[in-house]
Amino acid sequence: MGIGTKSDKQETIPERQSGTSTDIAFFGFRGGAGGISNVMLNLINTSSSLVRRVDVLLNNPDIPELEMLAPEVRVVRLSKRPEGPSAIWSLKNYMERAHPKVILTNRERANRTLALATLFSHHRPKVVFRVGMPITTALKRRGPIKRFLREKAITWSYGKADLILANSKKVAEDVSYVTGIPPKKIRVLKNPTISPRIYELSMANCPHRWLRRPGDLKVILAIGRLARQKDFPTLIRAFSLVLKEEREARLIILGEGKERGQLEGLVEGLGLSGKVDLPGFTHNPFSYLARASCFVLSSAWEGSPNVLIEALSLGVPSVATDCPTGPREILEGGRYGPLVKIGAPEEMARAILDTLRHPLPRERLKEAVAPYHADVATKAYLETIGLIHG
Repeated sequence: MGIGTKSDKQETIPERQSGTSTDIAFFGFRGGAGGISNVMLNLINTSSSLVRRVDVLLNNPDIPELEMLAPEVRVVRLSKRPEGPSAIWSLKNYMERAHPKVILTNRERANRTLALATLFSHHRPKVVFRVGMPITTALKRRGPIKRFLREKAITWSYGKADLILANSKKVAEDVSYVTGIPPKKIRVLKNPTISPRIYELSMANCPHRWLRRPGDLKVILAIGRLARQKDFPTLIRAFSLVLKEEREARLIILGEGKERGQLEGLVEGLGLSGKVDLPGFTHNPFSYLARASCFVLSSAWEGSPNVLIEALSLGVPSVATDCPTGPREILEGGRYGPLVKIGAPEEMARAILDTLRHPLPRERLKEAVAPYHADVATKAYLETIGLIHG
């Protein structure tokens, strides 16, 4: 086990010296496309400006996002395996040598490894699990045996946590329902979604021809994996209805995934070729988002959809499905954008048309997501954990 800098240099972790213990260590970060990576980067980097020492514990150091970590953040290489005896033992060794006050995890696999490691360590930090998606949603996608085993593992590991942080009220209720953990042990905190980087990236030139001259077209934008969760077929069907009344409307869906072929077939079957574009994944969706006339979240389920928060932070009028968790809280029951039924293209089309014709003021939308700014939300995290005082 060693410490890796952003250049992947390895060195042995020094023995803890008096007064130099780590304040908080983050375990389970793995980067990659999607909102959770940005949220964790914001939480880690902002924490490093508010407390004395922050560590990121990794099993796999080959993560491009490491270059985006603040210089003050220490990267610690653990076992090469994310689970099993070596992962548990290396985490136990880290705890005994670095004496972290808090370890915060953000993935189920990391939760289990940390819960097991604390059983063997002579130093036990405060154990905090961050939960971003309803547990029942993950369990439903598995067969009966795997569902039973995973539910038992989750219930056991969550019982070992000192504190559980959920990103929405519904997620918190779901955790308590599945695990039996009392609500007082679960706190609801906003995601630290919005950072200055979003605004910087939003000002970059947008490569898409439909967005180069704002105002010429009414561009509807969606962002996400081309997967069943995002329910883009409903959005495409809704757009075909919008187009009957708004001939200058266009739809862009940013993202990549296994449903590309199905979606392209639907676009062609509805006669929408040239009106709908699926340009794939982009590292800077914000240059698109800032120029869109309307953002649509069509998901069948979510945790707390960061892309919806990001759209509002840029003042983009938005429409969202009233899926089980997230959008209703972010849009405050429809105050900051219409909520529509899941899988209802006619209702979604009406909401899009109304939003295009009567958009809410951009400044009002930006104010709605002020609690999701990284500095505000991270302070709430650290206060709740007990590392700083308000």
